[in-house]
Amino acid sequence: MFELNSLNSDERELEKIYVRQLESVLFSINQSVQDKVSEITTGLERNMNSMSDDMLLEDLSSYNFFKGVYLKGLDTPFQSFLSEERRVDAFADKADSIFKANTSVVSRLRRYKEGGGFMKIENGASPIYHNGAELEYFFFVVDEGENIKFSIYFFDAILMIEQYLVPKFQEIARDDFVLSCLRTSDNYLVYSTAENLAVNYESEPIDLLPRYEIGIDRAGGTVEEAINRRKNQSLLALALLMVVMIMGITLVLRNVEQEMKLAQKKADFVSNVSHEIRTPLALINMFAETLLMGRVKTEEKKKEYYGIITKEVSRLTNMINRILSFSKIEASKRTYDKRQLDLNTVVADVFNTYSYHLENNGFRCELKTSDEKLIINADQEAVIEVLVNLIDNAMKYSLDSKDVIIETGLKGQNAFIAVSDQGMGIPKNQKNKLFEKFYRVPNGDVHDTKGSGLGLTIVQHIMDAHEGEVEVQSNLDKGSTFKLFFPLYKHEDA
Repeated sequence: MFELNSLNSDERELEKIYVRQLESVLFSINQSVQDKVSEITTGLERNMNSMSDDMLLEDLSSYNFFKGVYLKGLDTPFQSFLSEERRVDAFADKADSIFKANTSVVSRLRRYKEGGGFMKIENGASPIYHNGAELEYFFFVVDEGENIKFSIYFFDAILMIEQYLVPKFQEIARDDFVLSCLRTSDNYLVYSTAENLAVNYESEPIDLLPRYEIGIDRAGGTVEEAINRRKNQSLLALALLMVVMIMGITLVLRNVEQEMKLAQKKADFVSNVSHEIRTPLALINMFAETLLMGRVKTEEKKKEYYGIITKEVSRLTNMINRILSFSKIEASKRTYDKRQLDLNTVVADVFNTYSYHLENNGFRCELKTSDEKLIINADQEAVIEVLVNLIDNAMKYSLDSKDVIIETGLKGQNAFIAVSDQGMGIPKNQKNKLFEKFYRVPNGDVHDTKGSGLGLTIVQHIMDAHEGEVEVQSNLDKGSTFKLFFPLYKHEDA
């Protein structure tokens, strides 16, 4: 079972460990700020009496965020140490107002100092603005021997964060965490180890900078987010698996359906071919018995019967050759012996062989050969096979109008054979399927007409092998014309 939507026990424990780790990192960063502020204030107290104003100012100026320090006894005026406009009390009025507004803070800090001998630091309640910059400040007291002085330290918080916190962020974050600092008053992102990202998963304000907040998160997101990613990935994989299964089942069903159709076509093929073979065999048998029994009295009649037997044997041979030819095509073993042929001569020979069969079945047949010699480079047996297939089709699908016209001609650089009939025609939507194996156009009484469904399949293969083309012209109930184009023989090809 996939645990998609909830944390397991190990993952919940891992989540707790990460939360504690994040809290520890936040504590460490916060502590570093306190240490830095304590370092500054302790240094001020230690050096207040021993340094001149210039030396003290030089020491303070090492901090790029420092803007000014004001010191005041309880009954004495402010003494200022400035990093800007030296010896000009830029913040004097503001410092005096801050002192008067925070008498309770002054008293509390003094008590801490007098009672315990340690320095207490408190941040200011709200920032001040100077030269367009927002400045923070904090209060502390310093001990000058017998005197205790109240001090206000003004600084740029953003510069302080950039100088001391950003390097620490980078040191801690590495590839494990995302750290950021946000000014909560206006959601201004001061810095983040991830571009344009304010992290809000675990956060807390900086003790001495309460208007600034440190945020931290795992670089890869929370454990819960990892679970959600796992869930989404599992669901996506499941969906893809389902799609593949559906496609597989569809393909299998489609293949089974096609195999069933092909099996039915093969069964029809066997039935139809059996019938086709029986017809010439019956004629051969009938005329042979008649001759054998001596019922034919004249030599002329005998010659006629012998001719019929010969033609039917030839037709039967063509049927068998067609089946063998298809078998070779399927096994990719069909080869061609291409030689120079006169197309007119080949067509005339086939017409003479089939004329009796056509006339005996009530067909009016006509041969129109070109006046020009049509020399092509082709296999003679293959050309005969193509023509016989087209003649058989013309006979099978001509029901009422029994006219067959065989024609040869020249079109551009191609010689052609055209076989036309006045049969049932071919629907437009069936023309693309004519050359599929075992396919027969489902039209009218076609299923009462015997045939193998291989003729046009063989025709297309032979034409492809001879770099020729097949053109089909047909309208329903207006007959069909199959025109075969063969490239003319060129002497340079020899």
